[in-house]
Amino acid sequence: MKFLTLLLGMLISVSLMANTPEKEGIVKGKVYDGKSKKPVEYATVAIYNAVDNSVITGTISDENGNFKIKGLKEGSFYVVVSFLGYDNKRYDNITVDGGRDMIDLGSITLGSANQSLEEVEVIAERQSVEFHIDKKVVSVGKQMTSASLSAVEVLENVPSVRVDIEGNVSLRGSTGFTVLVDGKPTVLEPSDVLRQTPASTIENIEIITNPSAKYQPDGTGGIINIITKKNRTQGVQGLINAKGGTFGMYGGDFLLNWRKKKVNFNIGADYNNRPFPGETYTRRETYQGNESTIIEAAGDNERAYYGGGARGGIDWDITERDNLSFSARIGKFNMGSDSELDYLETRTIDNSIAEYNSYNESNRSGTYYSLTTNYAHKFAQKGHELSAQLNYRGHDGDEFSENFRSQNEVISDGTRTTEIGPNKRWELRLDYVKPVGENDMFEAGFQGRAGMGDDETKLYRWDVDQNDFIEDLQNRNTTTMDRNIYALYSVYKGKVSQLGYQLGLRGEYTDRLISSSGVNETYVIDRVDFFPTLHLSYQLPKDNQLMASYSRRIDRPRGYYLEPFVTWVDQYNVRSGNPNLAPEYIDALELGYLKEWDKMQLSLEGYYRITHDKIEGIIMPYEDSPEVFLRTYDNIGTDYSLGAEAMLNIPVAKWWEMNVMGNLYDYRIDSNYEGVEDRSSFNWSSRVNNSFVLRKNIKLQIDGNYDSPTVTAQGETEGNYYMNAAVRMDFLDRKLSAVVQARDVLATSQRVSITEDPNFYSYQKRTRKAPMISFTLSYRLNNFIQKRGRGGADSGGGMEGEF
Repeated sequence: MKFLTLLLGMLISVSLMANTPEKEGIVKGKVYDGKSKKPVEYATVAIYNAVDNSVITGTISDENGNFKIKGLKEGSFYVVVSFLGYDNKRYDNITVDGGRDMIDLGSITLGSANQSLEEVEVIAERQSVEFHIDKKVVSVGKQMTSASLSAVEVLENVPSVRVDIEGNVSLRGSTGFTVLVDGKPTVLEPSDVLRQTPASTIENIEIITNPSAKYQPDGTGGIINIITKKNRTQGVQGLINAKGGTFGMYGGDFLLNWRKKKVNFNIGADYNNRPFPGETYTRRETYQGNESTIIEAAGDNERAYYGGGARGGIDWDITERDNLSFSARIGKFNMGSDSELDYLETRTIDNSIAEYNSYNESNRSGTYYSLTTNYAHKFAQKGHELSAQLNYRGHDGDEFSENFRSQNEVISDGTRTTEIGPNKRWELRLDYVKPVGENDMFEAGFQGRAGMGDDETKLYRWDVDQNDFIEDLQNRNTTTMDRNIYALYSVYKGKVSQLGYQLGLRGEYTDRLISSSGVNETYVIDRVDFFPTLHLSYQLPKDNQLMASYSRRIDRPRGYYLEPFVTWVDQYNVRSGNPNLAPEYIDALELGYLKEWDKMQLSLEGYYRITHDKIEGIIMPYEDSPEVFLRTYDNIGTDYSLGAEAMLNIPVAKWWEMNVMGNLYDYRIDSNYEGVEDRSSFNWSSRVNNSFVLRKNIKLQIDGNYDSPTVTAQGETEGNYYMNAAVRMDFLDRKLSAVVQARDVLATSQRVSITEDPNFYSYQKRTRKAPMISFTLSYRLNNFIQKRGRGGADSGGGMEGEF
């Protein structure tokens, strides 16, 4: 409590600092089309701080091309004037001081961004990945090979991220990370958010592997922040996408925006159906003394993700210093899997051989919603701000799995498991920012969040006599999980000569209660944690920069990891939670180097991560049933990741750009869990992305991906490689776009995993039908332009489903 009191005292004392009046400046001008000489309406005018390149303010030109920006404080700035389809115009050395408070840029002429090269049109674009001191920003618009799919496919071409054939995402080798949408926490599981979010609705994705103390510290790997498309241009604009493809894939989405003076309205909706048919082969061997049981299964499997949602919001600039906004999201999610498998079971104890068929179906669906209110106030001093956010979200979930085993088309046995229950969460944030002197900045804030969940789990068994499922009342369980977290944080930023630094400290108090009807015991946590952070940057000569950072993080176990009872997943798999499971604590250190040329960029990053109390799922035969495997969860020890990442953008020719990415790391598990040995592997992955401008308004993109084998606590996962290709065509002055793409062109992608210990061996292979062909058609209404501000959100996240 001493730390929390100290932080609160710092916040109050700094907020009471007196502000001295400052000289205010005005920048004005008039924007023209360089060819027609007509005024340009809706041109974007942005003013940047010349010291740290941060956006200070901005506006758009009116119907006569005029603009005027008021309220600039004393300092040095530069101005960028831009409009879709035109080259940007930049004005440096803009200074506001006591003797100069009116800057007239006069007539500003914008030239077309199209540069003719015989029949090839080259249009200047952003880098596909931009590097900042604390994050990577992925420009989704440049990922043509992902246009018809989801955020998962976009991440395939992103440094630090690995995606397997089933769409499971890992960030620097860890599946523990936080997902935010526009800086706000989400109600769904992180992997579900990425699968459910259409790529066509995303502007940027931010990868933050070492967040500052301002962010919530949840997740081993860091934060993935999805920035959705927005538009703050006056009038009505819109964006409409429709898509279809092989194997029954289809979907669509739209976004409409209307801005009238100080008020901005937006509304959007989306629906997607994305089936992934494939094949499965498994082999299980269990050993009991000199006897063994071997079960082989093969057949068709289809995973599907479908659902849709709607979102809307209003943003009101109450005054030049006050802004109020409200946003809402609602939707349905549905994720399922179906398989029909042929089984061959061999037992050496009686030399028996059995053949049978199995049908398995599982589904997770429900309705989710989120309501958010934001308020921000800017004080007279530049950069002096106070903001508040209140978020309430929830979902009503319904999960079930059902499977039958039959011989000669007669059902011999089967199980059905259901789990239903609502989940609700709220979060309150207060953030305060205060400049100190010319270059320093103090930040502090409070964040409170609460989660409440009630789940009822039931098991049904097939009754041959009644030819129906009958509930097994001994396996009915009701679980209640409540968790509250309250945090205060403080961050101080400064600069000494070429050295920039940022020190942060966050204190969190956690109060958690778990109770279950099947256990006469409650499990309580009453804990205080501290999370220090440090970020450094050093500006070297000639566009060279060094960066270093450290953070301490936490990865809390998910809800079903803690359930104190056995749940039947299907006839061959059960799971049991561990309510005494401790969270993982992570120490992460990074060192980065960034070099920029006129048209090239090189990024090098080294990292070292230690995960204490590593959580792993442990598999073992279940009781006296050798054909059934039990998965439980425990803290097995410590793991270490030491590696390096590199990314290089290469303009091979005016019509050809290449992006090369690589990641190398040594991974080790130091186990203290009986039955799990120490393991290690040297892992690597590579991505090569080629973009070609074939002719006017036609582009081609081809990318190749490879992920090496890696170890797990009880086995290993084999390597995987695949190629994607896409062609984009623009029509009607780029208002209409069509993208045709093929994923896994050579049909090489697969997932092969091996799990073993002295008592069993398990091999599993899954493949997906390929190539997957899709077609996307996009139309921009009234020259819809995506908002390109600072992109991120000063946000905290929440690992949904963890406790």
